[in-house]
Amino acid sequence: MMKVSRKELFKSRFLKHYPRLCCIAYGYVSDRADSEDIVQELFVSVWDKNLDDMPENEFAAYITTAVRNRCISFLRKRTCDIVPIDGRQVSAETMAADEVHCSDEPTMEERLEAALATLPTRCRDIFMMAKLHGMKYREIASSLNLSEKTVENQMTKALKLLRQYAAANSFVVTVLVTIILSIILNRE
Repeated sequence: MMKVSRKELFKSRFLKHYPRLCCIAYGYVSDRADSEDIVQELFVSVWDKNLDDMPENEFAAYITTAVRNRCISFLRKRTCDIVPIDGRQVSAETMAADEVHCSDEPTMEERLEAALATLPTRCRDIFMMAKLHGMKYREIASSLNLSEKTVENQMTKALKLLRQYAAANSFVVTVLVTIILSIILNRE
């Protein structure tokens, strides 16, 4: 059996995984060029760190997690460019565009409220207690006389419904991804 060179193995893995990783990245950043840049930078890092010699299943798991983490970092950097103006959050890049704001276009707060309005009442209440008030699952469970497992299930349901809403309404993807990431990172 002939041994495959590192370049050939890397090229085959790149061709195999690149489209899927770009789709994953696009789901986070909602920009084709940014998602392609993130994935290409990931593969450069994989090559530089000599991580392409892993078994296929480990490699696939690694790059899937790595692209998600790189998207999170990308979104965090992008949200750092947001400054408060007159009580609202405005991106430094879009200040000029905001001056020509169309009255028919909903604000980010209205969009977020619309996304949250899609949640069932109990689910929305639990989600808001966790995210708006920063309550822990056990605190929510205690105050609503529910089990922690019920609170966890309701949060899972909220995330699922918000992801579905985000997929159908791409204009709120960035906001929802930020909320979802804060939930995942602050999980008990």
